[in-house]
Amino acid sequence: MSEPAHLPLREIERRVDALPGVEPQRIVPLLLPMWAVEVTATVRDSQPYDVLDRYLSRAVAEAGLDRADELAGFLGVEPPLVARAVRHLAGIGHLVRDGDKLNLTELGRRSVADGRRYHLATGRRLSFRFDGFRGEPVPYATVVHSVWLAEPELTLADGTVFSVVAGVSLPPDAVSLLLARPDAGDFTGAALPVAAEISRVQLRYLPIYLVICAGDHLVFGKALDGPDPYLAGFIPFLGGNLET
Repeated sequence: MSEPAHLPLREIERRVDALPGVEPQRIVPLLLPMWAVEVTATVRDSQPYDVLDRYLSRAVAEAGLDRADELAGFLGVEPPLVARAVRHLAGIGHLVRDGDKLNLTELGRRSVADGRRYHLATGRRLSFRFDGFRGEPVPYATVVHSVWLAEPELTLADGTVFSVVAGVSLPPDAVSLLLARPDAGDFTGAALPVAAEISRVQLRYLPIYLVICAGDHLVFGKALDGPDPYLAGFIPFLGGNLET
């Protein structure tokens, strides 16, 4: 492991004591079950538009121009430049020809709307995380800023022992539901998958500290310096660990 799996218990105690109005009663080190799902995906990457590509696409989308000669006259550029831009945009799936007419594809329309030149790339190997309680995707910020354990055991150098929490199986439709979400990028990162085939599913473990309080309980992970609102959503699943 290239970095400690978690902060020592004394540091969590210090951070809890610094919180106003919090009355901690007990701190419980736990390992949350999480599913690591490796996929081979078609992803939608984005790049800044070239100037001519952008204005040509907007002319088709917004001005209703659909012929190369009309576009050249409207944009005030030489026809060979328009022809080259049309070939490029057709090659990346933004334009299709219908005889002499040009039409934007769905990918082309999305690119114009968002102001980014999207293109599809196949065969990309990606890994997603899903929680082991509801089978819902883990936010990308938590994924990249946490340490994930392959084995259900962890003892820190100060002797702190983390206990494993039991989870449930990954729902078979977890990946397809993720891809259908309008906020999928919050869970997948910059390369947004539009299709994915699962290649491997493995159980992983996320170290956390559950802080039992007189009021609302808190959860500390490694992705944030303070209490983590995302991880606090798992408190109802922690069962007997909440008993004081």
